[in-house]
Amino acid sequence: MSCITRIKEASLTETEKEIAQYILNHTESVLDDSAIKLGEKTHSSSAAVVRFAKKLGYSGFPQLKIELAKDLVEQIPEVDNLLHPDENMATLMNKAHHSQIVTIDKTYQLLSASTLEDVVKALEQAKHVYLFGVGGSAIVCDDFRHKLMRIGKPSSYYPDIHLQTTFVPAMTQEDLAIFVSYSGETKGIVTAAKWAKEMNIPSVAITQSAYNKLGKLVDHVLTIPSQEQPLRIGAMSSRYSSLIVVDLLYYGLVKRNKEEYSQKIIDTRRIINEIEK
Repeated sequence: MSCITRIKEASLTETEKEIAQYILNHTESVLDDSAIKLGEKTHSSSAAVVRFAKKLGYSGFPQLKIELAKDLVEQIPEVDNLLHPDENMATLMNKAHHSQIVTIDKTYQLLSASTLEDVVKALEQAKHVYLFGVGGSAIVCDDFRHKLMRIGKPSSYYPDIHLQTTFVPAMTQEDLAIFVSYSGETKGIVTAAKWAKEMNIPSVAITQSAYNKLGKLVDHVLTIPSQEQPLRIGAMSSRYSSLIVVDLLYYGLVKRNKEEYSQKIIDTRRIINEIEK
């Protein structure tokens, strides 16, 4: 998982932002610094540097430097997602191709294998999976519901947020709620997550930060990159990232119960083949 990407995606205090910016601007020289030295350079303190490292998920500043050194081998370029009227289709194809590759790489760098494993376990143990998402996230929820249906995992999803909120009173602590929201600030989704938390319902968020409103309400956060432009023509990068996440959850779930689920997938395929004859 990329240290540079973690730094860029993190929700930080003003002091932490100054530390982050210094690290991004002086990546190579920071590798020779101690926490005390970096604290002096950023007008903070060694304690602030250590807290910064731990917020990113590292045990301390030495581990952050190790991961930072790995990033220097191959850094992922930023991409301009804006469309220009004078571009021909060939240019647009190359630009879209590059954008999608960057999105995929950043998504995998941000994901934690241990968190994915924890969510897969929660999925396996859940009696029923309830999915929450609107707009571009609705596509992700519907896709995951279809996958779960194929292996016989009980799940529910409706595109309408008002119908989604009716799930909440019916949920139990043996179920699992999965909230998909790029911003993590969508009022309907946040409200449903708040009620789920009050009812002690196990919960997961697929969102861009563990520190947004949604991220603070759930048990597990699967982080996706913050690549969308403020003014966008559609939820593209976030959709790709979220679909990657649910695919990985599906693979993990099937892997844990391969014999049982594989047979259900085969039976589903046989029924569909009979319909198509």
